[in-house]
Amino acid sequence: MNLRRAAFTLIEVALAIAIGLVLLGGTVAAYNSVRQSSNMSNARAMVGTIQTNIGMDKFRAGTPPPLTAPGANPPWPATCSVTGNMDSTGKPYWPNSPTAGQLPDDPVLGKHTILTFDSTQASVVITAGTQSDRWDNPCFVGAANIALGYGKGGWLYDTATGSFRINLSNDAYPGDKPGAW
Repeated sequence: MNLRRAAFTLIEVALAIAIGLVLLGGTVAAYNSVRQSSNMSNARAMVGTIQTNIGMDKFRAGTPPPLTAPGANPPWPATCSVTGNMDSTGKPYWPNSPTAGQLPDDPVLGKHTILTFDSTQASVVITAGTQSDRWDNPCFVGAANIALGYGKGGWLYDTATGSFRINLSNDAYPGDKPGAW
């Protein structure tokens, strides 16, 4: 008697599907890890480029560039501002901005908000937790900025010194420590 199977059994099919799902889950997890690492690297490069360009502008004028366009306020041209992504020579602080006249969204959380803070002041408790002098808990300028808080994406700009950083909390990204960039 010849007992030849013509098809796969239900258990064999289920086992093949289970193995495929496990492999797919591992691939998705690896992709997400690579994507997050890429976004952090992109953010670090953006911060470095913008910080360098702000520093060059500060060197030219002797004072950090304004957050918003000053109008006729020497030494700054009427169009120069960090939010407008335009330096005193008419060049963008971030040359690869997809939207003319503004800084791009941060690549990690996709936020465009630019919060100002004063690095010469002692840090204050903004949310529940302990007081900190780390970058991710600066002393914000203005009630609106305090309400928005830190670590929620976008950018941080110190109008007194010209320091520019991404608005991410070291606590939320302990491996990358964006406050130390």
